[in-house]
Amino acid sequence: MNRERSPRRPVYEIGHPVVLAHRGGMDEHPEHTRPAFEAMVGLGVRAMETDVRHTVDGVPVLAHDETLSRRFGDPRNVSLVAWEELSQMRDVDGCAPMRLRELLEDFPEFVTNIDAKTDEVVQPLLRDVRESEATRRVCLTAFSARRVATMARVTQDKAMMGLGMADVARLLAWAHLPGKTAALASVGRYAGSRRAIQVPLTFRGVPVVTAKFLDAVHSAGHVVHVWTVNDPAEMHRLLDLGVDGLVTDVPTVAAEVWAERGLPLA
Repeated sequence: MNRERSPRRPVYEIGHPVVLAHRGGMDEHPEHTRPAFEAMVGLGVRAMETDVRHTVDGVPVLAHDETLSRRFGDPRNVSLVAWEELSQMRDVDGCAPMRLRELLEDFPEFVTNIDAKTDEVVQPLLRDVRESEATRRVCLTAFSARRVATMARVTQDKAMMGLGMADVARLLAWAHLPGKTAALASVGRYAGSRRAIQVPLTFRGVPVVTAKFLDAVHSAGHVVHVWTVNDPAEMHRLLDLGVDGLVTDVPTVAAEVWAERGLPLA
């Protein structure tokens, strides 16, 4: 069965803003769970922001935190628990944990934005993406620029790539320099590849999402997504500014903003 998106189109596009449900919409549904993703299907949101870690036996699972404390009441690191044991646990909302493979295979309509939280998860993560035939419907990213570079090299840029925070800092500086287009086009050491530049409103106290920044990034062919935005007035302001997507904990609020503006969710 071919699970790739059809018809083939870029995962993210300039001028086609998307709602990215943060961990499946964590203020509205249990984060990183099947009920959250099923709710997004019903809402019509088609981009999921996820975090992935590995179990002790190398299974990529949806998990933001290093430990299981907050969601499962277990102080151990995710990486110290086998999947067989973890699969029997239930979180504070009574939901089962999910493997990355389940998300990719059971919800092929989603664009899955995957934040690789550790170096060790990269290889099994990429294996799951490849075996689930999901390369063309994921965006791979990480806070580590080196980790992003590794994923881009292994996938040969066939997957949409994000940008590590060290590269974001350089990009922010380059956006204000002459000759910025050439510098931005080669950001992340992979010239010509379109990137999803996913940034906070500020970085180390410096405003990031400005008209000048957006103009520079767009001129190089990259899209800009902003995290984490939950206020509808701020959503409108950023969309007016020209951002290409918003990562949000409240996707139903974002869906209302999109409807008010006549924007499609998918």
